[in-house]
Amino acid sequence: MKMGYKSLLLGIASLGLLLVGGSTTSAQAASKAAKLPSSLKGNWYGYVGKFDDKGNYYAAVKLSLTNKKITAREYTSKKKALKPMKWLGTMAIPATFSKKSKGVYRIHSRIMEDEGVSMATISRKAVKVKVLKNQKRLALKLRIDGDNIYAFRTPLRSHAWG
Repeated sequence: MKMGYKSLLLGIASLGLLLVGGSTTSAQAASKAAKLPSSLKGNWYGYVGKFDDKGNYYAAVKLSLTNKKITAREYTSKKKALKPMKWLGTMAIPATFSKKSKGVYRIHSRIMEDEGVSMATISRKAVKVKVLKNQKRLALKLRIDGDNIYAFRTPLRSHAWG
């Protein structure tokens, strides 16, 4: 496997481990389980960044959110517009959600049951996008271990994760 692909896979795997690491017991998650609003469900695209491996490649992740799981699909593209995208791999994380405050939800993994704290939250936020001449776009905001990660409804080269 080429070095660029290895680093991309490692980055996505670490995101998955962060989401898995912040978990509650199944009894706690069941008692607090909340359904996600339709404004948060669906497909979101996060820009991972640009990497070189005998040419320039741009990496993106497609996050699919449902009430029961988060699916992350990895893609690369040779073009700045992130089209066409070549699929690299998929990781699914069984999850439940609990409401933290208005519009903010905590993510709880259903894989590990021995820890009691969630380490990730999701919400929506309007952010400025430089590649669209500083226009504001609604983004999915993931807060993991104090870091903010943004994803958009369409693939955009904005707010790199790496």
